[in-house]
Amino acid sequence: MLAEIPLPMVHTAFGLAVVAAEVLLRPEAVGSGRSAIYDAGLALLTGLVLVAYDFLIYPSEMRPGPVGTALPMAATLSFGALLGNALFPLPIRIAGAVIAALVIGGVPRLAGRRALGKEGWFTRLLRDILGIAVLAPVLLAGATPTLALPTRLGFVFAVAVLVSLDSLRTEHVPITWTILAALVVGAVVAGGAAAAGTSTVHAGWRAAILLVLWYGGRGVAGALGTTAARSRELVAEYAVFMVAAVAGLLWISLARL
Repeated sequence: MLAEIPLPMVHTAFGLAVVAAEVLLRPEAVGSGRSAIYDAGLALLTGLVLVAYDFLIYPSEMRPGPVGTALPMAATLSFGALLGNALFPLPIRIAGAVIAALVIGGVPRLAGRRALGKEGWFTRLLRDILGIAVLAPVLLAGATPTLALPTRLGFVFAVAVLVSLDSLRTEHVPITWTILAALVVGAVVAGGAAAAGTSTVHAGWRAAILLVLWYGGRGVAGALGTTAARSRELVAEYAVFMVAAVAGLLWISLARL
């Protein structure tokens, strides 16, 4: 049955088209407000197209479902955030375009393996790496003053929610808890971004702290949503990361970085 999962060529071609559209609709061309709206529309379009394609191509028992589009949608928004931040040099923007196209092209195939129950440890690790690669640029953009406050917090919240959705499903957390927990984690990270403020000099520190905050929050949410025997221990372990992130936010505030 794995041989019946379509190769990622069509998805990757679609990903390249989405990336090209975002370049055409970058803030320098249409303005920052319109560009953010267009990026959100492209993210929704990405999810709808992938779901429709999967419905037409996959057998019913192999369809990844809408949650399988969360990471490609997040990649679309992530690249939009990169384009909207004038502080990012061209090589970083090119790397963001490559990551977005590869995520849109490759993750649906990984989602197909998940639907078949053929998701091994390497596949899960690869998804986690892709999730961090998608989330990190948005956190960095959220820590710089180029974007307006509502726009940057909106990007942070949306991408954190989408990446958390994908990550929690990798842990086989029930879907209802996955959605609720992802929304809470996204709100926590967005609140952390608001509390951290912005800086052109120490943006990397802020982004790193927000990434630790997301990792801890996602881990706690996943541990609370599972029935594993070590769930309490896992909650305590991941809570340490959240405490460390809060301490980092306090340090930034007190040091006035």
